[in-house]
Amino acid sequence: MEFSVSYATINDGFMYHDKISKHHVGSVVHDFYSKNHAASGTAEEWLQRIQNNQVLLSATGKPVAPDTVLKAGERLTYFRLPWAEPEAPSSISVLYEDEHVLAVAKPAGLQVLPKASFCQRTVLGLLQAYQQQVRCKRYAGSQQPVPVHRLGRGTSGVLLCSCTVAARQKLCRDFRASTEMGVRSSTHSSGTGESEGRRQQGAAGGCSSGGDSRDDCTAALERPLGKTYRALVSGIVEQDEGEVDVAIGPVSYPGLSNGLFAASPSGKPARSLFRVLHRHADSTLMEVTILTGRPHQIRIHMAALGHPLLGDPLYGPGGAPMVAVVSGSRLGAYGDAGNAMPGDCGYHLHSMDLHFHHPETGAEMRLTAPVPAALQTPQEAAACPAAGPPHSFA
Repeated sequence: MEFSVSYATINDGFMYHDKISKHHVGSVVHDFYSKNHAASGTAEEWLQRIQNNQVLLSATGKPVAPDTVLKAGERLTYFRLPWAEPEAPSSISVLYEDEHVLAVAKPAGLQVLPKASFCQRTVLGLLQAYQQQVRCKRYAGSQQPVPVHRLGRGTSGVLLCSCTVAARQKLCRDFRASTEMGVRSSTHSSGTGESEGRRQQGAAGGCSSGGDSRDDCTAALERPLGKTYRALVSGIVEQDEGEVDVAIGPVSYPGLSNGLFAASPSGKPARSLFRVLHRHADSTLMEVTILTGRPHQIRIHMAALGHPLLGDPLYGPGGAPMVAVVSGSRLGAYGDAGNAMPGDCGYHLHSMDLHFHHPETGAEMRLTAPVPAALQTPQEAAACPAAGPPHSFA
């Protein structure tokens, strides 16, 4: 079932909330915003917003002055005035739903949660409309569906949502447990003589081929929750299958106060299994199963393999950001910053398959989202027409 809405030309504005930590005690309001939210405006722009009474002390609801000194535990609210959001898809396809869970097929180009230039044109916004127009009639007393994981704005495919607090807690535990199992199995395999050479190769280059990847694929199916993707990467991948285990963590990046997730020796363990499906003239179609759930994991790991996703404006060979590259999409996803940002589109990545245990019944479930044309094998393309609209949104 497809559900769509008509977007308003101008949204209703948005409230952003910040809690002051001990690290910011003694700072003044203007410095706090201009340094911690630099991607959302210059120092001059933040000064103008504060003077325009758009920043309030949450406890009192009263405007603050630019030189107000911050105290630990205080909460600030910034009201962003209504604006015209960039173009974005206005529909989602419902793959499965009941009283407890809802799964949708997210199109590429649609952000999951409100952030930066996107507020109402998000999956969450569509879910709110779907709840009001459909679910409240179908399931009396039902709660608002909320995504329990994220997909990048340029990524399409299966997105799982919870419809009760209990379901959300159970699914979140399963996501964490799946990542922990992926890390533990990596640690265990590194201690066996059979895979020691493979793990040493992974430590040096972050990548390996052959070995026990099939056993790892079997183990992946035994985890409480798992995801398999299709990805189109640049260049010709010579190995038929293998693993990437490069650690992922935040690194300094212009315009992002909390940094950007990328390949980092000091990051958290991350594991991805890949299999070549088809080699084109200058690109390779891959199937990727992630054993851990790190931000932008596939984009980073394929880049670390030496084959960044085709069209990815952000990650280059090695899994590091291409800082000097100017954003090609210019969609303003992060304040129209000069450098490429995580929300920029242009690459081809699709969450094709999600398996999990139903949070209420415990039943094993597997959901699939139709594969876009750019990510189909020649055999699939010949057997049936492409699913849905073109994958790329730029």
